Amino acid sequence: MKDLFAAVCLVAVLEGLFLFVAPIAWKRMAERLLDLPSPALRSFGGLVLLAGLAVTQLVQRWLTDTYLPKTELDLGARNSVSTVARYLGIIIAVFWALSAMGLPLSKLALLVSALSVGIGFGLQVITQNFVSGLILLAERPVKIGDWVKLGDQEGDIRRISLRSTEIQVSDRSTLIVPNSELVTKTVRNMTMGNNQGRIQIQFAVPPSTDVGSLRDALLQAYAAHTNVLKQPEPSVYIDSIAGGQITINSFAYVASPRQVYATRSDLYFSLLQILAERNI
Repeated sequence: MKDLFAAVCLVAVLEGLFLFVAPIAWKRMAERLLDLPSPALRSFGGLVLLAGLAVTQLVQRWLTDTYLPKTELDLGARNSVSTVARYLGIIIAVFWALSAMGLPLSKLALLVSALSVGIGFGLQVITQNFVSGLILLAERPVKIGDWVKLGDQEGDIRRISLRSTEIQVSDRSTLIVPNSELVTKTVRNMTMGNNQGRIQIQFAVPPSTDVGSLRDALLQAYAAHTNVLKQPEPSVYIDSIAGGQITINSFAYVASPRQVYATRSDLYFSLLQILAERNI
């Protein structure tokens, strides 16, 4: 938390320097150029914008490659700080350029009002995703590296931007999800607070089955697999007896949800082999 606070303060100081210190020099230059025709001022403002964007990129690269890796922040927190710094720098660069062009504040107010009307009528979805992106970066209900399940899709979060989030699913394709989906809909975060994954094996057998031997076979299969954790211990239960069937339900845990599918498949193979050897 201390590193996150320090990083946010550092970003604010750096961006503040560009907002309050650098424009002084540009303002003096703009005052000398006020007698130039309007196209020249627009060109000057374009150069200021390019300079601001270049400085923003340099600051973001320094944060990502040099400063943030030395802190104790996890990958998700580093991404949040870097992303906020980038968009804050872009906003500052735009206002910096408009100020350098000598655009009066009254005209800026009219421009903002026009943009507000346009956003209200035509850009509601984009605005919703933008605000949702800010919520994700601030609250971090999901972060880079988390394994999440959204509807019938699940995978690793690879990137969070202000408009969308990229999730790499099991077939190595990338699922691009609008940020509003992650804020307004139910999302299952499989690694939030607990990185362990749970394996469930459930099946039904006839009443004549030796359930004691079946239980021993399941526990033997669990104990033999290297991915299955010793704690919490694997467990086997009789879930129900109905319709002439005994329903067996069993659970075991692995170190990560990413190991569940492959480990469960291995356990099925081992269990079938053990049952065949014991004539169960």
